[in-house]
Amino acid sequence: MKPFKHKKLLAIAGLGLGAALLSSCTANFCSPSDNASMAYPIEQGVTVYVSEQEYNALKTNDLTKGLIEAEEAYSAELKALHMPTIAGEAFIDPVTGDVLNTRVYKYVPYTLSGEVTFFLANKAQPFLTSFLYGAATSGFNLPSFYYYAMIDDYTLKAATTAFVTGSYTAPIDFTNKVVNNETYKAIVADLYAGSEADFNPLTQFAVNPYREVDPNSGTAIAIPSSNSVLRREGRLKFSGADSSFLGNYNMWVNDIRTYADKHPLLSGFDIPSGDFLSHYKTQISARVNTVRSCIATRSGEFGHYGTNADWRVAIEAKDWGYAWNKGFLEGLLVYPVTWLLDSMAYGFDPALSGVGQIWALVIVTLIVRGLLLAVSWRSTMDSQKMQALQPELTKLQNKYPNSNTNQAEKQRLAQEQMALYRRHGIKPFRQILLMIIQFPVFICVWSGLQGSAALSTGEFLNMRLSDNINAILGNMKGNWYQNTHGWWTALILFLLMATTQIMAMLLPRIIAKHRSKSVAKSSRNPAQEKQGRTMKLISYGMIIFTIIMGFFLPSAMGVYWLIGGLISIAQTLITQLVLARPKKKGKK
Repeated sequence: MKPFKHKKLLAIAGLGLGAALLSSCTANFCSPSDNASMAYPIEQGVTVYVSEQEYNALKTNDLTKGLIEAEEAYSAELKALHMPTIAGEAFIDPVTGDVLNTRVYKYVPYTLSGEVTFFLANKAQPFLTSFLYGAATSGFNLPSFYYYAMIDDYTLKAATTAFVTGSYTAPIDFTNKVVNNETYKAIVADLYAGSEADFNPLTQFAVNPYREVDPNSGTAIAIPSSNSVLRREGRLKFSGADSSFLGNYNMWVNDIRTYADKHPLLSGFDIPSGDFLSHYKTQISARVNTVRSCIATRSGEFGHYGTNADWRVAIEAKDWGYAWNKGFLEGLLVYPVTWLLDSMAYGFDPALSGVGQIWALVIVTLIVRGLLLAVSWRSTMDSQKMQALQPELTKLQNKYPNSNTNQAEKQRLAQEQMALYRRHGIKPFRQILLMIIQFPVFICVWSGLQGSAALSTGEFLNMRLSDNINAILGNMKGNWYQNTHGWWTALILFLLMATTQIMAMLLPRIIAKHRSKSVAKSSRNPAQEKQGRTMKLISYGMIIFTIIMGFFLPSAMGVYWLIGGLISIAQTLITQLVLARPKKKGKK
C-alpha cells in the first residue's frame, strides 16, 4: 500500500478513536447529593422569614397590610386543621399548634395576574419567576401560592431537623425528633431570623442564609450567614433519604396530595399536575447538570453559587473507585489529575482562597506536560527535524515544479521526500500515532481541571476562578477602576493567554520560513504555493478558534492555557537548540 494511504487510514483511525475517547472521559462526577446542594441556592422558594418586629411593621404598612391580613386569616383555618401555615410564626408544633419560636415569623409576598401567581421575594426572581412564566405560556395548570408556601414549610422543618439532630428522613421527624426532645426544642426556640440587631452570627443560629431578610442580588450589602439553617441544610429540599435527587420533594408532594384528600380547604388547583411537576424537575435538573465541578478528594464546601455568587455548597468526596465506575479513562487519568491538583492546592492554601489553586495549576501543568514531553520526545524531535529540513524540502519542491498536476512528478517528489526523511531518521507516521495517544490525554486533563471542586472555589486578585472570562469582563459594577470583580485581572489573563497561544502556534512556522529564505526558487511551484496557503489558513483558523474559545473559558482554564502556551514555546526553542548543536560541531 502506498505511504499516503497508510497516512490517511491512520488519520481516520485517529479521529475515530479520539472521538470515542473524548466522549468517554468527560463524564459528570456530580452525585445526587451534590446536585441537591447546588439546586437550593438556585431555587430557595417563596417564603420570607423576618423577625417579630419586622413582621409587625409589615402589618401596619399600607403596601403589605392587606396581604398579611389575608394570609393570617387563611393560616388560622389551616392551623385549626393541623396544616402548615403561610403567615405568622414560622415554627409551630404540627400536633398541638403550640408556638415553638417567637423570634422568627414568615409570610409570602405575591401578587396575582389573572390565574398566574407572581412571587415578589428577591430570592424567587432568578429561577422561579421565569420558570412560572414559561410554564404559564406553555399552557400548564399552575398550582396556587399555598403549594409553594407548603413546600417551603417542609423545607424549613427538614432543614431544622437535620441542623439540630444531624439527620432527616421523613416529615414526621420534626415532631418525633425535635418537638419531643427538650434539648432540640430549646435550640429551635433560640433561632433568629438573622436580621435582628442583637443577633450575633458567630455564636447564634439564624434561619435565613443572609443577615438581610431578603437581599436583592443587585445590592452589595448582602452578608452571608454561615450559621444559617437554610444555608447549611436547605439542600434537603432537593435531596432524599435514598440519596436520590428530588427524593424529599417527591415525598412532600405526595404528602400534600394526602392533605388535599382529607381537607376540603384545599382545592384541586392547590395541587400541581403531573405535567407541571415533570416540567419543574426537568428545568431544575437542567440548571444543575450544567455544573461539572464535583470532583472533590475530600468532602467540604466549594464553589460560588446563588444570585450573589457567595454561596459555597456541600460536595461529597469522590474516591478512585467512584471514578472507575464512571469510566475507564475517568479512573486512569481524570481523577488522578484532580487528586494531584487538590493535594497541592490544599497544601499551598487549606482555605482555598485562590492563590494556592494558581500555584497548583502551574505545577500540575508542568508535571503533565513534562510527562508527555518525555513520552513524545522522539516524535517531537521528528517534527522539529522536519521543520529544520524545510530548506531541503523546498529544494525538492523546486525540482518538481509541476507536481501539483503531473502525477509522475508527484510520485517522484514523494519518494525523494521519504528518502530524505529516512536519511535523517524521521518517521512521519510516529507523529500520527503519538497524536492518537496525546489527544485523549489532553481531553482527560481538561476534564479533570473542569471537574475540580477546588478550582471552583477562591479568587485571585478579585477574579473568581470558576467564572468565565467573558462574564468577568462584562461585570464592571461599582468603581470599574478598582477592579472590584476582577475584570482587570481577567483582561490581563486573556491577553497573555491569547498571546502565548498565538506564539506557540506560529513559532515553528516563523522558524521554518526564516530557514527557507536561504533557498532560491528556480521557478514558480503551484504545489508548494497551494500547500503553503493551506497551512497558513489552518494556522490562522486555529488561532481565531483559540482566541474565541479562550474568551469563554473559566478563568482557571485560562491560567492552564497560559502555562501550556509558555511550555509549548519553551519546548520549541529547546528542541531547536538541540537540533542546532550537531550542525555547529560538524563545522569545527
